[in-house]
This record gives sequence, C-alpha cells and structure tokens, in this order.
Amino acid sequence: MLRLVPITCAVVLAVGSGGCGESDVSEADFQADVVAARNDADSGLEQIVQATSVEDLLERMRLAAIDVRGAASDVREAGAPEELEDERDALAARLLALSDEIIATVDTLEAFPEQAQNTNALNFAQWNAVQAELKKLRRQGIEVPPLERHKPEIQRQ
Repeated sequence: MLRLVPITCAVVLAVGSGGCGESDVSEADFQADVVAARNDADSGLEQIVQATSVEDLLERMRLAAIDVRGAASDVREAGAPEELEDERDALAARLLALSDEIIATVDTLEAFPEQAQNTNALNFAQWNAVQAELKKLRRQGIEVPPLERHKPEIQRQ
C-alpha cells in the first residue's frame, strides 16, 4: 500500500498539470501564432505565380502544398484561448484541405500535360474556405490579414 500512494500522487500531479497551459494562452500569443502560419501559407502560395514553365509550376505547387500543410500543423499545435479553440481547429482543417487540393491539382495537371500547357490561372475552392475561417477569427478580435490574391509580375520587354 505504501507504494501505491506515491504512484497515485504522481499520476494526479501529471494529470492535474496537463491542461493548464491551454487555458492560460493569451489572445495575443494565439494571434501571433495564427498570423505567422497565415504568412507561411501565403508565402507558399505566392511562389506559384512565379513559375516559368510547366515543370516549374508543378514543383512550385508541390512546395506551396508543403508550406500550407506546415501552416496547418502550426495552427493545430498553437495554444488558443478556450473560446477560440473551435476556430483554431477549423482553420487548421481548412489549411490542410487547401494543401490536399493543391496536390490533387498537381496530380491532375501531370495526368493531362496538355491542360497544364494551357492553364492561365488557378482557383482553389479551399482558398475561399481558409479566407472564411480567417474572417471568423477577425470577427473574434484576432487581427489576421486575409490571404492575398497573387498574380504573376508582368514581364516588360
């Protein structure tokens, strides 16, 4: 019986301290994490429009998908005030879905190379879903900018 008491105390201490950090997260810390993840995702998306060939486009899309997936992981792992946990989880899910959509588009363009040659613009439905989640966060007081609409720079000759 003497052995059980120290083990029980250790378990109680470990369980008791497990959830404390989550509710102590400030809104400012959460905002900083979300803005950093948004910036990483946006940076990844921006590189797509700088492609100079179909092969370059597909590679840049793969890299963008990795950046967006990383942003999803960062959001998912970010501490959030209790009242913003649902919004955090929804944003992470939408970013992950956007990453998946980008990869699916790469797969489609690889399967139909003639389509890739004729592609002038890309539109991702999940981009809109991410924007909606960012807007919900702004309504909750989290100052996070929307994703940008990126266009290739005009090459002047």
